[in-house]
Amino acid sequence: MIIEGIATNIQDIHDLNRFGADRVELCGEMEKDGLTPEMNLVEEAVKVSDIPINVMIRPHDDSFHYTDEEIQQMAEQIEEVGSYGANGIVIGVLTEDGHIDVRALDKFISVCGGMDITFHKAFDALEDQSEGLDVLLEYPEVRTILTSGGPGGVTDNFENLQKLMKGAGIHMNIMPGGGLSTENVTEVVDGLNPDSLHFGTGIRIGKSYDEGISKEKIEFIRSVVHK
Repeated sequence: MIIEGIATNIQDIHDLNRFGADRVELCGEMEKDGLTPEMNLVEEAVKVSDIPINVMIRPHDDSFHYTDEEIQQMAEQIEEVGSYGANGIVIGVLTEDGHIDVRALDKFISVCGGMDITFHKAFDALEDQSEGLDVLLEYPEVRTILTSGGPGGVTDNFENLQKLMKGAGIHMNIMPGGGLSTENVTEVVDGLNPDSLHFGTGIRIGKSYDEGISKEKIEFIRSVVHK
């Protein structure tokens, strides 16, 4: 079971490597729920990390719908991230009426060069997640969906997450994320048995992005997922 943690700076990268995480989601501006990080940070992070780094590609937090100019900008950032040797990208694109934007997704896939693709929690803004899953299953390049399963956190949506995981089968990894912490990780692992888990503030000292990564919290999570 993969433990993925959010990093926002180089110290986070070092700590996630040292403390036992399996993968990094590299983001900027977590006060906006994660935007595209600075490219010099991406380049340095890939150089120093021994575990895979997936990079958020998200130009703003106004919505998950983007203009043609923004889609082109995102495509160029994906190519740049790939040139630094990142493991993957984290994206999410919706149409104005709230469906997955397959035109933009096609564009991103065409430039991703074989990097892993995670469709992020834009998935939770869909009115019909079952329909969204069916769309994404048409794209073998999209290997992971990061989702809370609906409004709120993971523990609010066990039934829908179980439904999504059953629908995804072996073709798609449904990665629970949203509100995960040392307090509820045992419940989530026992209830869902996912292939991966995504942590933000739940692995931070004081549950704040203003504080560092907690070695003790990651060690506890590892003890739960590898028991």
